[in-house]
Amino acid sequence: MDYPCTRRRRPDDNSDAYEKHRVCRIGLVEEDLCLNDIRKEKQRIRRAALARRDALISLDVERQSELVQEKVAQSKEFEKAQVVGAYSPKGSEVRTGLLIGIAIEQGKKVALPRTEDHNMRFFEYGPADRLVEGNFGILEPLPKKPVAQVDLLLVPGVAFDLMGSRIGYGKGYYDRFISDGGTSFSMGLAYSIQVVNKLPIGRFDRKLGALVTENAIFYF
Repeated sequence: MDYPCTRRRRPDDNSDAYEKHRVCRIGLVEEDLCLNDIRKEKQRIRRAALARRDALISLDVERQSELVQEKVAQSKEFEKAQVVGAYSPKGSEVRTGLLIGIAIEQGKKVALPRTEDHNMRFFEYGPADRLVEGNFGILEPLPKKPVAQVDLLLVPGVAFDLMGSRIGYGKGYYDRFISDGGTSFSMGLAYSIQVVNKLPIGRFDRKLGALVTENAIFYF
């Protein structure tokens, strides 16, 4: 059976070129099917994890976020970082306000992300700075003081596993930032209910250096 868009074999075509062409086309079709399966499975996990996270009451969000942030603040990565890349939490994501305050008190530079087209850039943030609503309803800093490199990147997400993989909202901003070498170390922040056994991995997904929940820190 011929696959769509393959060239049809002539009766007198006994060349290796045709066979190579046929196998390559089959490989592309199989790869496309595999990518579609990964996307579907990610979407299923994303919906289930968001439902669990959003079911947390406000008090649990604040309590568990505080425990997560305390563990981050006690980590060697946070201690040695001069520039901390934080984030403005969306919905029920782990809060970061306590960590931002601790970092500033310790004389560290804090940076928050702005999404620009398909990329994410970090800009310096201070307590007196105003945040504005950006893409996806997330508060972002004004593009005044760009930060070239982040020592410790705090990464939000929807679902995580204990091998360093993560599922976000599907836009790929953090994966691209990590892939481009924008940070020395990436650390996911999550509630334990967001952690699953194993996540499906796409070719552009990048693993985290560590994951912090209210219960423990996991290094990868």
